[in-house]
Amino acid sequence: MNAIISPSEPFSNYTTEYQAIFAGGARGAQTAAPWSSLESSGLVYDLTMISNPYMGLNALAGYGFTSILVNIPIVTINARSMPADIAGLPFNDQSVKDRYRLLIDQVLPYLNSSVKYVSLGNEIDTYFSTHPSEWLQYKELIEDARTYIRSLKPNIKVGVTTTFDGATFTQAANVASLNANMDVIILTYYPTSPSFLVRSPLTVDADMAEMIAIAENKQLVLQEWGYPSSGTLLSSEQMQADFITYTFSSWRLYGSEHIPFISFFKRRDWTPAYCTTLTGQGAGNNYYEFLCSLGLLNNNGTSKMAYSALTMELSFIGP
Repeated sequence: MNAIISPSEPFSNYTTEYQAIFAGGARGAQTAAPWSSLESSGLVYDLTMISNPYMGLNALAGYGFTSILVNIPIVTINARSMPADIAGLPFNDQSVKDRYRLLIDQVLPYLNSSVKYVSLGNEIDTYFSTHPSEWLQYKELIEDARTYIRSLKPNIKVGVTTTFDGATFTQAANVASLNANMDVIILTYYPTSPSFLVRSPLTVDADMAEMIAIAENKQLVLQEWGYPSSGTLLSSEQMQADFITYTFSSWRLYGSEHIPFISFFKRRDWTPAYCTTLTGQGAGNNYYEFLCSLGLLNNNGTSKMAYSALTMELSFIGP
């Protein structure tokens, strides 16, 4: 379960969040450290995002999580996440390949035995939808990075994160090409319309079947899996809880052999102030209501119906 907290909260709160997630029955954790956050420019490294004592990779393993997905994106949503001095170069420029390999050298000591998956981009189809000439350049870069990571850590599976819509509809052919030489298929999934109005929770069954179909013989790693509860989006706490229930009933059709990792987004709602910062909107606007109601708990920690549904489903699986 994703544990990103609002910046106004003490960073140490991550300890409480992750301990609560583990106590609830989850054994997987997902985190992200964009390339530019680890190397702002010119071989100057700051590994705080993966080394800090609250949500760093060793911290997550220390809480007991045995399956960790870390995204070290080169592209994040609709922008590049690269060091400033090379951010304008083609993705397949040899200096870009070399620099990402050097970054992996820095990250390597933190890729502990609980780190099972590394992603090389976050929802990258949203960027390439407006930069279509760069797909092949990026493919060359991530295949080079995947080869290097596997040479150092052969037990880690490498992929690249795309949206469900991008992988199955808007950019299906390009995403399939990117994934051809990756180890796993990594997706984010939020069943809403482009204006963030929810689709029925029942859609999970057909959508998960479509994911399995495009994955073919590869495993699915579901980096983000979420459903807002806001009435503005024609949703409710009950519908969010039903989404959790239908997720598990659909997952049981395929099991961990095909879908070994699902990370629910997110444990607790962000503060209203931070939602406004993220969206530029206030309460009552669709994007605001989407981001500000994805939590299975309210921001103050009180439970929504979905959290009880998740706890019950995890109890059926056991430790």
